[in-house]
Amino acid sequence: MLHVMCIYWWYRNDDLLYPLVMLPPRATPFWPAIFIILVNDTLTRQAAMAFQCFLLIYYKNGKGHTFSQQAQMLTLVEYTLLLYHALLPTPVWYRFFLNRDYGSLFSSLTTGLYLTFKLTSVVEKVQCFVAALKALSRKEVHYGVNATMEQVIFQFHINFCY
Repeated sequence: MLHVMCIYWWYRNDDLLYPLVMLPPRATPFWPAIFIILVNDTLTRQAAMAFQCFLLIYYKNGKGHTFSQQAQMLTLVEYTLLLYHALLPTPVWYRFFLNRDYGSLFSSLTTGLYLTFKLTSVVEKVQCFVAALKALSRKEVHYGVNATMEQVIFQFHINFCY
């Protein structure tokens, strides 16, 4: 977390922080846009990993917590992060595609296409997030089904006999 905070402090005068709260940066050429997206993606993944480690510590030492609650919470956090990471480059690319140097029609067309494709990819991630939220809200949700004896024997033979 110290590494993440230091990087954001170092670039505090640049447009690195605006996309974190879904605000478009100022006019962005191609390579600075790539830099903003890569740094934000990497650093938010590191911050998310630290948050997930804190959740693991909390659920390990907490009284009355089960592994299924821990799994459901980590699943919700993971799907939240996937949704956030799908949306993270949107303001940067939106500002980049609105570049009027290539003409108004071209910039409007590329912006519209980008937002359309982005919306179709985000819909699936929203559905997964909602499903994880529903699973966490229900107390007795079990994942999967138990393996039959034949499946266990078959897997044993594959792993140890061949």
